[in-house]
Formats: sequence, C-alpha cells, structure tokens
Amino acid sequence: MRKDYRKLLHLYSRAGFGMNKKEADEVINNKDWVTPLTAIKNPELLEFDLPEFSSNYMQMSADEKMDMRKEMRKLSRDINIHWIDQMSTGNDPLIEKMTLFWHGHFACRIVNPYDAVQYTNVLRSNSLGSFKTLVTEVAKSAAMIKYLHLRQNKKKSPNEDFARELCELFTLGRDQEYTENDVKEIARAFTGWSNKKDGTYRFNERQHDKGEKTIFGKTGNFDGDDVIEMILEKKQCARFICQKIYKEFVHPDINEKHLEEITSVFYNNNYDISILMHHIFTSKWFYSNDVIGAKIKSPIELIVGLKRTFDLQPKSERVWLILQRNLGQELYFPPNVAGWPGDTTWIDSSRLAMRLRLPSILLNNGIIPIAFKEDYDVNPNENKRKMKKLGKFQGDIKWSKVEGLHQEEEKKCTLADIMIRGELSDDAQNYLDQHQLSSFKDRMIQLLSLPEYQLC
Repeated sequence: MRKDYRKLLHLYSRAGFGMNKKEADEVINNKDWVTPLTAIKNPELLEFDLPEFSSNYMQMSADEKMDMRKEMRKLSRDINIHWIDQMSTGNDPLIEKMTLFWHGHFACRIVNPYDAVQYTNVLRSNSLGSFKTLVTEVAKSAAMIKYLHLRQNKKKSPNEDFARELCELFTLGRDQEYTENDVKEIARAFTGWSNKKDGTYRFNERQHDKGEKTIFGKTGNFDGDDVIEMILEKKQCARFICQKIYKEFVHPDINEKHLEEITSVFYNNNYDISILMHHIFTSKWFYSNDVIGAKIKSPIELIVGLKRTFDLQPKSERVWLILQRNLGQELYFPPNVAGWPGDTTWIDSSRLAMRLRLPSILLNNGIIPIAFKEDYDVNPNENKRKMKKLGKFQGDIKWSKVEGLHQEEEKKCTLADIMIRGELSDDAQNYLDQHQLSSFKDRMIQLLSLPEYQLC
C-alpha cells in the first residue's frame, strides 16, 4: 500500500501541484488514476471581470491617461493573483499544470490585462488538445502579436521576429531543419496577421504578401496556416516538443529511448497532447526510482503547492506577487521569449535560502522580505509601516487539510511520504530522528524546511 501511495503522490506532483492525504485516500483504490486527469474535454477557463474595453485613449487628458495606466497595472496584478488561486483550487490539476507549462513554452510578456486573460484562456482551452490548434491560436492572440511584432510584419517590410521564434523556440528547435531563407519566407507568409483594438484577431489582407514563397524546399503562395502545417509534417517538431515535455514532466536529463518512444506516440497521433500525456503517465518508467523526486520545483509550483496544501488565504493577497518576484518567476513576465530556463537555475544561493525559509514564513505568519519596492505603489521613505505590513503574511491556515495521520496509519503512509517526493537523505533522516517534535505544526514545518521538499 505504501508503494501505491508513493506512485500516486508522484503522479499528482507532476500532473498537478500535489495532493493531501484525504485526496489520496479517495483515489488510491481506483483502477485508473490517469484517464480522469488527461480526458478533460471542456477545460475551466480563467474567469475575470474586466471593465468594458475603452478605445478612446488618445482623446484622454494626461491625468486620465495616468489613472488608466494605474488601473491597468492593478488589473494585471489582480489577474496574476487570480491565476494563482485557480491553480491551487481548480478542478482539473493537469489543465492547471499544462497551462503553466505552455506559458513558459510560448513565453511572452503581457502588461495589458485584456490580453492576459485572452492569452491564458487560449492556453487553457488547448492545453490538452491539438498542438496544431494551440500553435495557431497562440499566434493569433493579441499578446503574441504584440510581443513578437506581428502587427509590424507587412508585405513591404516583413518583420522576422515571430517567424524566427516560431521555428527556433516554439516548434523545431535552434538550427533544426530550417534555414535563414526559410525564416525570411515564413515572415512573408505571416504578413497581415494582426488584431483589432479589442484584442480579437484580424487578418489584414491588404498587408499580406500573396506572392510565391519557397519554404522548406517547397514553392507556393503560402500563408501562416500553411506554414504551421508544413512544420508539423516534420517529425523534428514532435521531437522538440517532447524534449521539453520530458524535461518538465519526467526528468531534467533525457533518456533517448524514452524520448523516441513518446515522439512516435505524439507524431503518429496527429500531435494530440492528451494522448501524449496519458502515455507518459501510464509508462512504467515514469514511476521508476530515478524519476521520482528528480525535478526541482519551479517557484510557482512551490508557491501553489503550499497554498493548495494548507488552503492559505492571506489578508493581503499581494504577498503572492512579492514571492514570485523574490523567487524569480512572475506570471506574465518571463525573462525573455525563451521563457524561464528552469531546473538548477531556480536555486542560486540567495533564492535557495529563501525557499527553505518559506514554509516557516507562511505557516508562522512571518515577514517576507520585499524586493522591487517600486512595484507596489508604496513610497518606502514615506510609509515604512505600510511596506512592513505588505510583506507580513497574515491569514488563515487550514491545518485540518493535512492533519489526521495517526500512529496506526504511519505504516502505510507517513507524513514524510505525503509531503516529500523521493527518498530522504541520510542526513535529513538523522536530523528528523534526533529532533522529534510533538506538535504537528512544528513537525510539518520541520519537514517542509528540508531541501528534499524542493523536489517533486
């Protein structure tokens, strides 16, 4: 039974943000753990009430423009927090995890709240669907059109930014089966792709280059949809996507045999993401000892995992923004179009110290150090008390969600089994043996402060 718990908890740490003992007990005896995760047909969207879109910006006074920019920044922060909430409470954990993954893959910085909601829901709607549809819809989103300058991509002056990243970062990989001339011709194929003022997609036929183009050795009057079809015909595209999915959901070091296996599954099933993920999560090698606990949690995984486990409800939800900045992963603000590099880059010396202290801070109503003070609409020279209050974690913690592990249950599933993926090191086990605590809360904080909790 303990072995089954280990596999189940590993699955939900990769296909979601973890699960507590009660949830594990409800699922453990099911014959099929995976299909309920991968067979979601109607994903839950990010619902966020935005004021009616205003397009009269140029007619506003300077003060009105300033007020509007402040309101837009506030809405963007609120959407960020709302997404964190949805990741921690959503009904479909794999949808939440895949949406986060695709956000890092199709990375673009978004400052407009209307664009943020549209972009997030494009990812959510297609996160387990057709990769072809996902690529196409991302390319038509206002966020991507603005970020990679598709609006500036016109027949008389093609802009290659999107064409280059489409090949290099989104589908084929750097210098894989495309040439510089292919990039130039692909840019011509995507001319005319733009958006309306309200963010919806618009094809500007007057700016589209209708001339013949030679792409991947083929010549014709190709448009953007044709290019996506041609890219997906290449098995290298399936391989590149599977490489990234393997590193994110399986192991940071790729097993070439397993990669070839899932690449064939993905390619031969018409790039169906749900079939790919189902295959991975039902493969024997996914549950091997060298895979369990081999991945470093991203900051968002760490934050959402703690929030979800203890149903954390701070009085000031802006602590989630502070933590994202401090730990190095802020939703809607990747470092560049390549996204977050991940893995060991998450744990430089200063961030690792903060990560190890985080459970104690959040579960003891501690103080979160605030960096980037200018981003929180507070003048620290005028109101230091307000800054301190902003960084103090005050809120409800539902210990009832994790309590209930009595001594007689420990034989089949211990507290460490529930909270830690992989095996505890000898040093960690010795530390726990030598510092046995009677308080459940203290035991929990002690366990979550171990380096092993940083792994999933």
